Order: sequence, then structure tokens, then C-alpha cells
Amino acid sequence: MNNQTSAKRGFTKTLLCLSILSAMGTGVAAAQDNGQSSDAEDTEVIEVRGIRASAAENLAIKRLSNAVVDAITAEDIGKFPDKNVADSLQRVPGVVIQRSGGEGATVSIRGLSSDLTFTQLNGNFIASSPGEPSRSFSYALLPSTMIQKVEVFKSSEARLDEGGIGGTILLHSRKPLQMEKNSGIFNIEATNSDITDKNEPQFSGVYSWKNDDEDFGMLLGYTRQDRTNRSQTSRINIMNQNYLYTERVDNQEVEGGATGYAAQSMVQEVLEEERERTGTQLTLQWRPTDNLEVGMNYFRFTLGQDSILNQLEYPEWNNNDRFWTDVRVNEAANFVTGIDYHVGVSGEQQVSPIPRMNGEYKIEESTSDTFDFFMEYEGLNFNARVVAGHTEAEGGPSEKYRAAYYAGESSLFYGYDFSDRKMTTYMDPEMINNLAAGIGGEADAGATDSSFVTGTQEETYAQLDVDYFLDYGIVDTLRFGAKYRKGEIHRDTRNSFYLDPALDIEAEEASGGINLDDDYSKNGGIPELTGLIRPQSLDNLSDVINTNLFPAVDWHKYQDYLLDNFVHYTRIEPNYVYGVEEEIAAAYLQADYSYENFRGNFGVRVVKTTTTSGSSDKVRYRLDWKDSEGNELPEDERLYEDFIYIEKENSDTKVLPSLNLVWDIDKNWVLRAAAAKVMARPGYDDLGQFQTLTYTSSEYAADRSSADNFDPVDDVEGWTGSGGNTELLPFESTQFDLSLEYYYGNGSGAGIALFSKDVDNFVVPLIIDVTRDVPDMSFTLPNAGDETINVSGDNIQVRDFYTTANGTNATSKGMEVFVQHFFDNGYGIYANYTRNNTNQADIELSGEKVGESPLAGSSKYQMNFSVFYEDELFSVRASYNKRGPTVGGYNASWEMNYYTDTYDQVDVNASYNYSENLVFNASVINLTQSDTYVHLGDDTKDRFIRNSYGGRRFYAGATYRF
Repeated sequence: MNNQTSAKRGFTKTLLCLSILSAMGTGVAAAQDNGQSSDAEDTEVIEVRGIRASAAENLAIKRLSNAVVDAITAEDIGKFPDKNVADSLQRVPGVVIQRSGGEGATVSIRGLSSDLTFTQLNGNFIASSPGEPSRSFSYALLPSTMIQKVEVFKSSEARLDEGGIGGTILLHSRKPLQMEKNSGIFNIEATNSDITDKNEPQFSGVYSWKNDDEDFGMLLGYTRQDRTNRSQTSRINIMNQNYLYTERVDNQEVEGGATGYAAQSMVQEVLEEERERTGTQLTLQWRPTDNLEVGMNYFRFTLGQDSILNQLEYPEWNNNDRFWTDVRVNEAANFVTGIDYHVGVSGEQQVSPIPRMNGEYKIEESTSDTFDFFMEYEGLNFNARVVAGHTEAEGGPSEKYRAAYYAGESSLFYGYDFSDRKMTTYMDPEMINNLAAGIGGEADAGATDSSFVTGTQEETYAQLDVDYFLDYGIVDTLRFGAKYRKGEIHRDTRNSFYLDPALDIEAEEASGGINLDDDYSKNGGIPELTGLIRPQSLDNLSDVINTNLFPAVDWHKYQDYLLDNFVHYTRIEPNYVYGVEEEIAAAYLQADYSYENFRGNFGVRVVKTTTTSGSSDKVRYRLDWKDSEGNELPEDERLYEDFIYIEKENSDTKVLPSLNLVWDIDKNWVLRAAAAKVMARPGYDDLGQFQTLTYTSSEYAADRSSADNFDPVDDVEGWTGSGGNTELLPFESTQFDLSLEYYYGNGSGAGIALFSKDVDNFVVPLIIDVTRDVPDMSFTLPNAGDETINVSGDNIQVRDFYTTANGTNATSKGMEVFVQHFFDNGYGIYANYTRNNTNQADIELSGEKVGESPLAGSSKYQMNFSVFYEDELFSVRASYNKRGPTVGGYNASWEMNYYTDTYDQVDVNASYNYSENLVFNASVINLTQSDTYVHLGDDTKDRFIRNSYGGRRFYAGATYRF
């Protein structure tokens, strides 16, 4: 083995050399790259802290990698105020995070959807199931204090698990033998938000121990965070082209006035979540010999999300001249921007039940448990590593209900307006007083429900990786290995019923089961609103909620009423389920090479995936709505339902080659090129979601035609439906990277990168007409002269079918630049910018083109800019993050995509070193009080869809290191 190979093996063992190289500048790095000797590995460990040290180490990792990689190291991740890894990742070039409740939840790379980002912990998948199973890792579960290093791979290597078209994020946890004996960190702090006004404590700590021989160690980490999130949103609930209206003033159409389509339903809502996050880590390491190391990791994460949702809803039910007075239209956008309703204008307008006050009460928790065993043997000219483990998660509510009350006579006028990128509403200012006095406030029994979704996710995995060091031409290391993964998800629907205490539950279960007819809402049990209405309007509202009044129900009182008078019962719906099982076998061969100033790797990964998906598909037959006297029929006489469980298996094999080339031009300049074929699997919901088909008879359609809430799509004769698409193909992408990097000074550098991704089979939601097979059925209608209906089951036409389909020939191309510079006076800057362009790609279903769409989730650009100052006692950093317009889902009715408009945010954090061990911290997240805005189409921003605000959050605390 030559000296050059030996030095390279040293680099793979430890990050110590990287820290030293960062502190000493670029000279030693150049020497190592040219095979010259260095005693870096014999140097004593010196802990370097602070923004400058971590930023320099991040840059050193980027420089020395054989692929296109960005990194965040422990000092940066642990740097206040990052509460989870997603918050830290937002400063990486090309990375955008999506927030939930004001904190990072999912991560997107280079403008692509978060579903195309593949995240692993210590090289393996970690399950996270927030109810609805998802391939996007939920970063809200993972506290940052447990992570030592994060690597963001933007180009692929054969040794990396497949699944990340956007990129692959590798999280590396701390290990005890890499830390000092009896060392650790404790942090305690308080947090407060401008829209919650609550001071809440948070704690995190890591303790590491090892014996005097330093061959056995144990690390324990624990995090507890309590916080109240209060998200505020105004949005259009349903947006289609079913409601075309003409301008109207004082209940008279404007002659020659503009026409436009109106939203079907609008909502203003305030969601208050009580989040309780805990994280536990236990890691053991043992080196019985100098060559052998064994160990284990155990992680448990929990996230409680109990919540109350208050909504004001404005449906389309009364959109006719019996209720409205004025209609405003934006002719250029073909969009109704506002409608006013007022009882008695022109002597014709009637009392409307709108706005409707909706509420949702939910108790929810997600958990994730991961255990893995690892063993590594270091031979004379090879390293072998075995890892086996199991990860599982479950999540979703354990209790939930929804309820609703109409305004009715409590408000004789109301209206809404879309202008200045906001939704503005108004209503009678005496509405709350009227409701408290018993005027209006009728309960909507049909909107009182308790359906909720729970999910489980698990995976068992085992892998063998071998690095064989050799001196064969330009090849230094030959890497090969194999991995087996078997994972499955299960999704079901449940109900929280509240039953009469006198009901014999065991007898009902034995005779057919508990159903909705047994619930309190169907047996006169809904309480009167008079004693439940909050005496004051909801307050502390942001500019997102523009209304003169926000009446709301005290849902805690409602819950107390239910528990005091009824028995809580959870029913698992046997028919609203689906599951997906994936068995994945992969093998790879990769060669790492170097020649003079060139280095890199090339290889191939072969993956076979067998997918089995099953779902309970529902067929609904809507037969009749009213009897001959005009009375609404009982549900069991107007509707018949049947369920069919269908299971399907698909198998495919993919060959994924990759190439990375690095040219160390001189001690300052590095040129990189990369090419690879990568893949990602479609989302579980897109793949396995159960299918619903609804048949509406001519009798049912005729009866519904005169109803105020008649739906011109769903309530006309024929078949409609929705469901997943088991024929979805995995995403495939051929991608290329080219970058030039310049390193100078101590921890300073700049670079530019070009990238291109040709993506096939991306998934887009759409509404289309399809054919389906259903069971042959015949029905007799006693209320229509015993007429017989025969419903054919072969190749029936289904209109307006909500599903997903594969898109083809999508191209995402872009440019990425970064600069990092340290000044001698303690100041420093860090900035990056990514530009991303996608084309209009075809959407296909069963091999036929049905539309066009850009890549959903792609953003035109994103940028980050940070400026900081640091000395021995004090440090402060201000970070500016900006994301350009982002493509959302496809609206088939309008044949347009939704777009999230430009979003920017400023965060500030500071620390004071009181002593060598004690640091005080303070920060502000979203100093600018930024909110998100979504509109329909990229031709105008005037078609309002949604805006929301998660709050500006303050932190203050102290960190003790030992």
C-alpha cells in the first residue's frame, strides 16, 4: 500500500484533519491532495467553537469530497436557534425548507419537491408517520442536538441508497468514542410567539462517557420542547369553473359587465397546536480489538400535536339573487373578487345560514422508534461494515371531532372580497351578542363528524459494505456491497363516536357494530350554541385574517359536554384502508480513483423493487333523494354502498450508473463534473389510495336540482370518482453537474455550479374522464313507481375522476453560486443563490397525454445571505432567506397550476460567552413577520387561493458545555 492510499484512508476515518486544515488554511490540504506526508492524524484534538470554525469545517468537507456535497457540522447544527435539522439546512445552497407551525418540517433541494429528497439517519431510513404516510421525512420529529454532521449529496454515488432525485441527506449522530470522557452539553431556554403570547420552556442535553482505555463508550441524549403554534390562514377551499357570474350592483346585473368564475367555498381559520416534542438517543460503542468495533443505536422520537381549529366558512350554497346584492369581477383574471349579501335589499333577499362556524378538536401523537446494530472490521487492506436494524413509526389522532353552527338570523348581512393579495370578510358586528341571546346558531348535524386518519410505517434492513484498498492503476479503493429492505405502510380511517351511556356496546358490536347512527349527533345530542359561544371575537389576529369579527365556539366546553354526557368510542373503519409493501434488493460496485490532480469515483447500482398495494375501493349508488311528497328520504333508502378489496403487485429493476470527477487544478481551484441516473418512488397516497366511485341516478339528480347546495358536477346523472393510481411508475432522472470552486484564505471560498435533471414519470394530480369496472347491480326505486335501474359494470365512463398520473419529458436546469468570506476584524458573510428553470412537461395516463404541467414543487430561485460578527465573548448572526415562486398542484378545471408566491424571511441570533463553559443565547425567528401567498396560474397573481402566517418567534436561554 503506498503513502497516498494510506493518507486517503485516514481521511475516511475522522473529521479531525478537516478541522485542522480549516484552521490552518489551504496549504496542508494541497499537500495531502498531492500525496505528501502530514502528521495531522497525530495532532492532539483541539476543540474549535463558533460560527467561523463550523463554517470553515463545512467548507473543508465540501472541498475534499469526491461528489457534489454540502455539509453542516455539529457546532453549526447545535448553534442556537436551530431547533431541528431542517432549520439548519435552510442555509445550504439550493435548499429550501417548508415550515409547519413556524418551524422546518420538510426539505427541498434545487427547487424540486420535498418528496424527491431522500433522508437517512446513519445511512438508513428512519420511519416517520404523521397520520398520512409520506416519503418525506418529518424533520419536526428530530431535534438537532443529537446530530453531529449533515451531508447533502447533490450528485449521486453508487454506494448511496436510491431514492433522492432532488438529493440525498445523510444525518450522522454523535458517538461516545469521538467525544471526551464525561463531556456533554445542556441547554435550557424559553420561547414566545407574537400570536400566542405564551412563555414556554425547552430543554436538551447530551452526555457522553467512555472508559479509561477508550475502547468502550456510552452516549445518552434527551430533548424536550413544549411550544404552542398558532397558524392563521385564509383560503379558497374549492376552486373550479362551475360558477360563472356577471358583475352585479344593488342586485342588478351590470349591462355589458365582466364575467368570471367564483370560488366554491372560502375559509378563514385559526389553528392552535400544543406541540410536545421529545427525543431520546442511546448509543453504545465497543472496540474489543484495534481492528474490530461493534455498537448499537436506539432513537425514540415523539411529537404530540393536540389542536383546536376554528373556522369561518363561506360556501357557495346561496350564490343566487335571492341572497346576494353585489358581485365584483376581475375581467382580466376571469375571477370573481367579491360578493355582498344583505337581507331585504330590493325586498327579495332572504336570510342566509352563512357564515358557518366550524371547529375541530384533536388529540394526536406521532412516534418513531429506530434500533440498529453495526459492526466494522478494519483489515490490512480492507474495511468491512455490517448494519442491521428496524425502524417503525405510528401517528395520527386518538380522538377527534368536528362540529358546525350556522349564523342564520344572527347576521343579516355579510360579504367577502379578494384584493391586495388578501381575503377580507365582514358580518354583522352584533353577531356574537345575537348568538348568545339565542338568535340564529342552528347546528349543522351533517357537518358534525369525527373521521380521522392514522398510519403506521416500518422497515427492516440489513446491509454489507466492503471497502477494498488497492494499488491498481488509478483505482485506490474498490467499494462493493448489498442491501435488503422490506418496508410497509398501513393507512386506515377511524371515528370518534360519543355514545349514550345506556347503549349496550358489546351487544351492538355483536349484532353488526357501532356506526354513525349511534353517535350523539344523530340522536339529538348536539348542544345548543347559546352556552358555548365565546363572549368575545378571537383576537391577536394577523393581517392574514382580515375580518371585523371572528365568532368562535369554545371547543373545550364542547369537549367537556361530550365527556360529561356520553361515552367515547373509537371505531376502526374496516373499508377505508390501504397498504403498500415494498421489498427492495440492491447491490453496487464503485471504484474510487485518483491520478495526479484528478480524483473521483464511478460505479453502478442495481435495484429491484417489488411493490404490493391493496385498498378497499368503495362503490356508491345514489338512487333517490326525496319521496313523492317531496320529503328527504332516510340515508339507507337513498344510498347504497359496496366495498371491494383489490390488491396489485408490480415489480421493476433499475440500473443506476454514476460518475464523479474532481480536478484539483491548484491549491486554490477545484473543478467538478458528475453524471448519474437516479430514481425515486411515487408517494404512498398517490400509489395506494383507495378508490371511490359514485353513481347518481336521474331521479336523484332531478330531486337535487332545486336544492340551494346543488353541485353541478357531483349532483348530475352518471359516474364520478376519485382514487389512487396503482400503475404509477417510479420517478427516473438523468442528471449532470458541473462546478468550479475557489478556496482562499482561512475558511473563505466561492463557487459556481450548473446542473441539469431530465425527469420522467413525475406525479401530478389531475381531474380526468376514465373508464372503470364495477360490479353489475340492479335497484328498484319504490318512490319512483318501482322503476328498476340497471347499472352496467364493464368499462363504465367516469367523469371528473380525481387521481394522479405520470408526467414525462420534464427538464429542470439551473445554476448555483456561493461565497463565504471571513474578514480579519471578526466579521464574515455567507451567501448563495440557486436559479432553477423547468419546462412544461406532458402528463400521461395509460399511455395517453391528458395535459401539461411543470414539475410540481419546483421553485424558480432561492437565496440565502448571512452576515455575522464574532469575537471571544460575543457573536451575532442575521440570516436572510428567500424562495422564488413555487409550482403547486394542477387544477384540471382551469388547466393551470397553483403557485406559491415569493417568500422571504429574516432570522437573527446572538450569543454571549459568559465563561468558557456557559453561553447565553437569544434569537428572533421570522423577524420580518412574513406570510405565504398562493395564487392560481402564473399569468396573474390576482386569483387568490391562500395566505397564511405562522408567527414571529422569540427564544432566550443558556447553554452549558462540560
